[in-house]
Amino acid sequence: MTERPPEPGDESPPEPRPLTEGMRAMGRTRRFTRGCLAAAVAALMAVTAASAPAAQGSPDRSAAPRELGVATYNVYLGADLTPLFAAGNQQEFVAAAAAVYAQMEYTDFPRRAEAIADQIGAHEPEVLGLQEVALWQKGPLGGPLGTTYDFLEVLLDALAARGMDYEAVATNANFGTTQPVPISATEQVSFLDRDVILVRTDSRLKVRNAQSALFDAALTLPSAIGPITVPRGYSTVDVKVRGKWVRVANTHLEAFGGRFVRELQGRELIAALAGSPYPVVVLGDLNTCPENTDPCTLDDTYEDVVGAGYVDAWAELNGIQGGWTSGQSATLDDPDEITHRIDYVLHRGAGLRATEVEVIGEEEADRTGGTPNLWPSDHAGVVATIVRARPGRHVHD
Repeated sequence: MTERPPEPGDESPPEPRPLTEGMRAMGRTRRFTRGCLAAAVAALMAVTAASAPAAQGSPDRSAAPRELGVATYNVYLGADLTPLFAAGNQQEFVAAAAAVYAQMEYTDFPRRAEAIADQIGAHEPEVLGLQEVALWQKGPLGGPLGTTYDFLEVLLDALAARGMDYEAVATNANFGTTQPVPISATEQVSFLDRDVILVRTDSRLKVRNAQSALFDAALTLPSAIGPITVPRGYSTVDVKVRGKWVRVANTHLEAFGGRFVRELQGRELIAALAGSPYPVVVLGDLNTCPENTDPCTLDDTYEDVVGAGYVDAWAELNGIQGGWTSGQSATLDDPDEITHRIDYVLHRGAGLRATEVEVIGEEEADRTGGTPNLWPSDHAGVVATIVRARPGRHVHD
């Protein structure tokens, strides 16, 4: 890849000019006022400090790798939507929609957001990819809707309360209700699923070129109110890490049993990122497992991604097994049921390497406490440190 010229403000500052002429002048001058003598001593001290060798053991900043802390977290939209597709008629559909909304309230995202923020706060990644960042609205039947739960705002507030200010820099809207759905004879609701990339505002990362798109491949499911298409997509943003750009992508591939749709979406994502002029980091819930890791239903998505040159950060440091991230019950109040790994931090590009990776939100101590005692999400998150070594240098653990 051709090296890009430095942007304004990125150039190294010029070296200070040595004061050799001033020093010679001071040597020839025999009379100093008290003020001149003080100035001369200060100048001499500055020159001595500038020319002194670095203390033994001081870090060589020119050799230090560029580190980027990242995380992926499917925060769970709050309810199992599959009963909507099992309803046999309009009346059953309304009852199913009411049950979905009630389950979303039971799983209490404001409380869960506190637990998720605790997990994120323990690592403070610079870039965070979120999936299932739901927007729920409710209102009188036939009347205007008002927002009842905006998961993005709730989580941003929980993070800010812990001293972590994040900004949403890229969002893609996935599936949702095209029209409000009745949940009773007097009320209606709407829902929108989003994926969001957050960047920590104090990270000093330069951010540009936010892009979002929907996949051409989309699952269509039958329902009592007619066919429901489930669009999904991805977002990308370029971040500058100590002078070098990295493209970060966030996605959530098909979940509702659409193996072939999921494979097509994965291939679309690979193709879309193939033209990146920078190394790439992918965050997301891919709804696919590595081959030979039970109890997953196998499809080719993971193999397609790895075959395209992406490195699975968990497997890179721990091997293909373990690192389970998914399987909690829809109500989030059952014992630990995480059984498989479908959430990933992946990277592609010369010099990139994961030096740390950890699953978060999967331990009993991570739950909300209280009644009900909820898991932070039906997924665990994954945090990782990705480094980009400088040319000609190795990255050491």
